[in-house]
Amino acid sequence: MDEIARLTPTFTGVSYAKLDRLGSIQWPCNDAAPEGTPVMHIQQFVRGKGKFMLTEYIPTDERATWEYPLLLTTGRILSQYNVGAQTRRTENNRWHHEDVLEIHPHDAEQRGIREADWVGIRSRAGETVLRATITERIQPGVVYTTFHFPWSGANVVTTENSDWATNCPEYKVTAVQVSRVMQPSEWQKDYERFSHAQDELLEQRERARA
Repeated sequence: MDEIARLTPTFTGVSYAKLDRLGSIQWPCNDAAPEGTPVMHIQQFVRGKGKFMLTEYIPTDERATWEYPLLLTTGRILSQYNVGAQTRRTENNRWHHEDVLEIHPHDAEQRGIREADWVGIRSRAGETVLRATITERIQPGVVYTTFHFPWSGANVVTTENSDWATNCPEYKVTAVQVSRVMQPSEWQKDYERFSHAQDELLEQRERARA
């Protein structure tokens, strides 16, 4: 912590002693704000009015076709936003314990999909399986899922396309087909085997220490 405070201008006032005393500190925490900055932007941004840049709009190469007629978009849900990366043994799972595929009633009816059915999502890049949730929150022709749980494999089906300016992966538009299935995808089976092997190795290490 001392090294971070020494090297990072916005953290120069942070120490473990101060964290113990205050409970938490919001940055910047420095000589100008010795106990942190609960609200950062009040009258202006840190750099003044901000900096805006015009960039050329380049449409995606990804297109819906007769083989992949739906567009998959992905995102996050509040209760799982940026949590679970280390252990996923938190109470957040009470609110959201699995990633599901949201699909419009019209698209579900066309495919014989009912609520909570297992559905395969297939794209040009790969395939995974999720439980279906039928909702009018999603527009016809579009399906949506989150990507908080590694077993869901949402990123297995997204393409390798990325934005030319920021290099951000193209998570928001992937052409897919959705259909009812009876078992996980091959990728998910491999992941389960890998996870089981890792758990066994951990158990062996704990037994060796005991």
